[in-house]
Amino acid sequence: MNGNKIRLLRKEKDFTIEKLASLTGFTASYISQVERNKIEPSLSALNKISNALNVSLYYFLEEQNNKMIITRKEHRKTIISDNKTNINFLTQLSENDGIKPEFYVYEITLRSNEWDNRNFNVLKCHKCIVVKKGTLLIEFSNSNEILQIGDSIYIDSNLPHRCYNPTSLDVEILCITSQLDLS
Repeated sequence: MNGNKIRLLRKEKDFTIEKLASLTGFTASYISQVERNKIEPSLSALNKISNALNVSLYYFLEEQNNKMIITRKEHRKTIISDNKTNINFLTQLSENDGIKPEFYVYEITLRSNEWDNRNFNVLKCHKCIVVKKGTLLIEFSNSNEILQIGDSIYIDSNLPHRCYNPTSLDVEILCITSQLDLS
């Protein structure tokens, strides 16, 4: 547990050490020692502090992960859809250095009169599609939407859809999906 998180949150809420001590029933000296990592509070004490600061107990227990993952162009993964369309991932697909992706970003180029898949995509994740170049038709089970360059669409989880290029020019799209639920 990092006591500095308590100090930062206390100051953000404009609480003095004395005010936090009063709200928790602890002494100012105790709060100061916790903030300076001189002592480790019990779960019961940490629960009182989190209640006084109006945050979950887990806010103080989770480790801060300030790592990043760079995906170099030459290391991008490409998956081929059932319709032979290349899906080029701009982000990592799996855990790397202890960081599990929260979302995925990928590009697709659809040639003239090409579908991204033969069948409807039914993904257990949320999806945003941005048209970078051309005109895109998105077919849903009961309707179609046409998107032009610069347009975007949010598609809720489990909504069947597929993408089609109705023109003679290539269509480039950027897709962002939440983490896939494979359960």
